[in-house]
Amino acid sequence: MKKTTIVIAVVMLVVAGCAGYVWLGRPVAEVFAVQRGPAVSAVYGTVKVQPAVRMMVRSRNAGTVRLSQKNTGTEIVAGMDVKEGWTLARIDNPELDRELVKVEADLKAGEEKGRLGPPSLQLLKTAEAALGRLEKLAQLSNAPASEVERARNEAKALQERVRSEQVDIDRGLTVLREQAGGLQDRKVRCDVKAPMEGVLAAINVVSGDLVAENTPLFLICTRNYFLEGLVNEEDVGSLKKQMKAQVRLYSYPQKDFSAVLTDIIPAGENQRYAVRLSFETPPDNLMAGMTGEMNIILGRREGSLVIPTRALMSSRVFVVDGGVVKPRAVKTGLRSLERVEVLEGLKEGEQVVVADQDALHVGQWVRPVLVNR
Repeated sequence: MKKTTIVIAVVMLVVAGCAGYVWLGRPVAEVFAVQRGPAVSAVYGTVKVQPAVRMMVRSRNAGTVRLSQKNTGTEIVAGMDVKEGWTLARIDNPELDRELVKVEADLKAGEEKGRLGPPSLQLLKTAEAALGRLEKLAQLSNAPASEVERARNEAKALQERVRSEQVDIDRGLTVLREQAGGLQDRKVRCDVKAPMEGVLAAINVVSGDLVAENTPLFLICTRNYFLEGLVNEEDVGSLKKQMKAQVRLYSYPQKDFSAVLTDIIPAGENQRYAVRLSFETPPDNLMAGMTGEMNIILGRREGSLVIPTRALMSSRVFVVDGGVVKPRAVKTGLRSLERVEVLEGLKEGEQVVVADQDALHVGQWVRPVLVNR
């Protein structure tokens, strides 16, 4: 009797071991239990965080760049905050400096000559004095009229020459002043200043670089941001301003953010249309260039049967029933990035496969592992 009991126990252990081996040998299938919850219809799109204002600072002179120093004595760096009017760099241009010195010296000399008057001014004064004496003598009949007329013509000719010389002096001074002013403006433009308050997003040069005029040097962006989204052409017609949206940035993979649709850009490109959104509560450490996905909410229905969107294969799903994979045709309703509403084909509590469906086949025995995502 004892031997029989032992044999039976051994057989049962062997059977249990075989069953366990068979069970553990089955491939794992991640499944989701169909449940009731809110169903959402949404327009899917990609998003990118953009600064409200971005401005490229370019060189306005050619020369050698010298980046400005911070308080610590080191050069400015990308990511630092800047104020409007801060000097970011200086452009050294020795040729401009030499030209400015020369023109300023010429202007100083020209102004000194201008103070002395035209070269023929003294001759004119002498001729006018001689004419005055002759006219007095002529009144006393002590000087011939021809001599007075000749002196009068000489004085008149000198007056014309003095006026012409004065015009030349004034013209020369005007040209020199314009040249000096233009060179001084160019010298002022050698100081590269921040045009607005913001963050120094990019530095495209290093100290010692030789740059041409209009070379991009710095990129400055504001600290306030908006979301730029892209949606497909077939979806843009259903969008309206002030619609709510759910946003998931790849930098914050476990958190969704609420946003509002503020603008729809009317010009599309490559069958994609741009939209703008604003965060209701922006995340901490938000930075320009972050990317992610969005759902712009079109409609919502409570208490619906829902499954993860990734469980859906066209119009069917895989159901695990008794450990066996079975296909099931379904009729769907509202759909979003995360969830899809099931109108027909599934019951609450049934298990649908949500991962690696292409690795499974109908009738296959699997070991279901429940996931709640």
